[in-house]
Amino acid sequence: MRIHFHDRETREFKATEDWTPPEPWVALPADAVSADAVPLPDVRAGFARVLTAQADGWEYAEDHRGEMGWLPDGQPHTIAALGLLPEGWSTSAPVPSLESVVAGKRVEIRSGYDTALAGVLAGAEATATGVAVGSALMAVTDPDGLEYLVERLTARRVELEQALMAAQASADPVAAVLAIVVSYPT
Repeated sequence: MRIHFHDRETREFKATEDWTPPEPWVALPADAVSADAVPLPDVRAGFARVLTAQADGWEYAEDHRGEMGWLPDGQPHTIAALGLLPEGWSTSAPVPSLESVVAGKRVEIRSGYDTALAGVLAGAEATATGVAVGSALMAVTDPDGLEYLVERLTARRVELEQALMAAQASADPVAAVLAIVVSYPT
């Protein structure tokens, strides 16, 4: 006797095998149907064959598993289950708003400055307190060096802020802002 095995949860077709009952009173194995009683339909690209809830036939379910795209809220997502694509699904990455990109780049510029300054100050924490303590210690031991380093880092921060303003006026401002590489001299 030929039988079709299906997944216990999704009822998706898994395999067809020849099967002989171990005892005459044994029915079919769990998660299987008789191939004669429930014939399997042909394979259809982009679909999985799924046993009906009544186990009396097969139906096609869209199969997008493994496809990557974006949900309407802009979050990347990989399809893991059978069925229709989520409402608002897109295979194109959402274009972020100029405001959110500019705000993110401003934070990146400022945190980069704070981190670079903390690094200059002999490993001070990149916090207002850490920078203040590190600055005070360096001002005592090397006031000219501190002034020079702060001037260089500040000049770079101003340069990045000016690039950010110029990028917003370009033909493709989102791409121009995203292209700004935030780096500071070390």
